[in-house]
Amino acid sequence: MSSFRRIDYQVPPFYDGKKLLHFLRGEAGCSCSLVRSLKTKPEGILLNGAHARVIDRLQTGDVVSITLWDEPWQAQQSALKVPVLYEDEDVVAYDKPAGMACHQAKTLQQDTLANVFARQYGIPCRSIGRLDRDTSGVVVIAKNAFVAAALTGQVEKEYWALSEGHLTPSCGKIDAPIGQRSRSDPHRQVMEEGKPAVTHYETLATFEGYSLVRCRLETGRTHQIRVHLAYLGHPLLGDSLYGGPMDGIERHALHCVKAAFCHPVSKKWVSIEAPLPQDMQKLLPLSCSRCEK
Repeated sequence: MSSFRRIDYQVPPFYDGKKLLHFLRGEAGCSCSLVRSLKTKPEGILLNGAHARVIDRLQTGDVVSITLWDEPWQAQQSALKVPVLYEDEDVVAYDKPAGMACHQAKTLQQDTLANVFARQYGIPCRSIGRLDRDTSGVVVIAKNAFVAAALTGQVEKEYWALSEGHLTPSCGKIDAPIGQRSRSDPHRQVMEEGKPAVTHYETLATFEGYSLVRCRLETGRTHQIRVHLAYLGHPLLGDSLYGGPMDGIERHALHCVKAAFCHPVSKKWVSIEAPLPQDMQKLLPLSCSRCEK
């Protein structure tokens, strides 16, 4: 059984007398490919409840509607439970645990976050920025193609990491390209011929031999925070791939604590937070006020 989502817009004075296409591409934020797809659906584009052409002229106060369709997604379903941090008609955000992949791979078809999503919704899983398998925290998934396209590259994320030693300076920007020597090697590194990568970091607290560091990304390269902090000589705790100390935690100590975005439909600002997981919390002193998130 197909699922659909209808979104209604009221035409503001700015679009009075303009073509419907201008409204769809402007105010509604539809891509060219989405408009083409909507035109093929019986109720894809409506004007005041009736079928409309993109060349039709609008009047102030008109109601424009688009209907988004998704065919059933035949993915394996997972019985695993993952906490939901936020949900509305267009978006769901999970608190992904460490050890769970976001999507299936050739050698991994079960118990990913996409399999969990398949059980709940039965539609394609459109993650807005994936997390590494062993990185925990907020993962935002769009429930339709329109919202997925609108949010791509528009979600602001904040990560907390536990890194070896104390960074000097305690805050700054790492602007160093990241590349991969061989596709068969998962290891990434800073290299001149790599892709541009920029990480902003700030030390939140220091402890004996390690630090709690907040990171924000301008780019989204694979392993970016792990590579950049290792490049500075401060690999993440538990990160065997990049030389981090292995005592006290069984995976790299990285958690996405926040994701924020302007909602493409409501136009409201949405901010979603995920509490620090137990394996990272236990490495922090009880007296650390930063650790209450």
